[in-house]
Amino acid sequence: MPFFLSRLGERCMKMRKTILLPASVGIAMLLACAVALLAALASAPTASAASFEHGASFAVRCDFSHRLSDDPIKYPYPPGSKGAAHSHDFFGNKTTQYNSTYDGTAAGSVSMLDQPTTCSRPEDTAGYWIPTVSWKVSKRIQTTLTANRAVFYYRAGNKDYQTVQPFAPNLRVIDDARITWYCGKGDDKSGSATPPTQCSSGVLGLKIVFPDCVAQDPTTGGQQLDSADHESHMVKSKLLSNSTRACPSTHPIPVPTLTVNINFPMPTTSGTVVLSSGDASTVHADFWNTWNQEKPLPEDLQTVNDGGYGGLNALVKHCINEVPPDQVRPTECRAPTATGS
Repeated sequence: MPFFLSRLGERCMKMRKTILLPASVGIAMLLACAVALLAALASAPTASAASFEHGASFAVRCDFSHRLSDDPIKYPYPPGSKGAAHSHDFFGNKTTQYNSTYDGTAAGSVSMLDQPTTCSRPEDTAGYWIPTVSWKVSKRIQTTLTANRAVFYYRAGNKDYQTVQPFAPNLRVIDDARITWYCGKGDDKSGSATPPTQCSSGVLGLKIVFPDCVAQDPTTGGQQLDSADHESHMVKSKLLSNSTRACPSTHPIPVPTLTVNINFPMPTTSGTVVLSSGDASTVHADFWNTWNQEKPLPEDLQTVNDGGYGGLNALVKHCINEVPPDQVRPTECRAPTATGS
């Protein structure tokens, strides 16, 4: 129970035990206390709702953009990389493809910076992608699923929120470790590593949590932007005895815990999840940090709802570093309505 509710209940109980006023007055005061307690309970957020409104976090909605057999992290430019990958569904940056590069300086390549995006924060021009998901009912019947909703949460992840750093520009990572499938569209739903075989809701959910600690680049001293396997330069933070988390000495730089929640409309018939990469166990997600990194938040945060947004650095500072985890995050840190185009 939230702290303020428990204290209100304690005061009501104390009043009941100690009140020495005439009976009619005492009963009236007790009734008033009971009404106040019930009203507080009714207005208090549920545990699941509160968990998605706490501090040290911000969110952005980035819906489905396009589908290609490209992977600019695993099969980067030059032109021979076109179509070299299995099919991927891309979210966010609308230009992510075989010839994408960070700044577009290579001849014939396309810059990922300052491109159109499906993200509800226009400064989020990052690339996010996953293998194409299908629902297989039989050998002859298989339906390709196209996501209708994707929300990306950037959180402190129970690390020291004041030490979390923005992802460095051009950081790339592929993750296949913390995957959860579930039925329905609630981002706080429990699930399992094995996808369901039927969803009566007609909605399949996929949750992916990226690693949140980065190795230090021996040359620059900053974040290591990639590795040969596109995974080992990042690891998951470690759970400590006090139930908080911290980065290990091998990967000492704390970054946001990026959590992806994707929903797919699907048939309600029994079936099996299959991916363009193979069976469901091959699921993974890619993230390429091509955010507009430097744009500040508007001085008047009310303009956030009118299209005034900030870049990654400003959002990490304002929504993670400056908002303790036990506080409700500010309105401007919640996911704005998606553009969907």
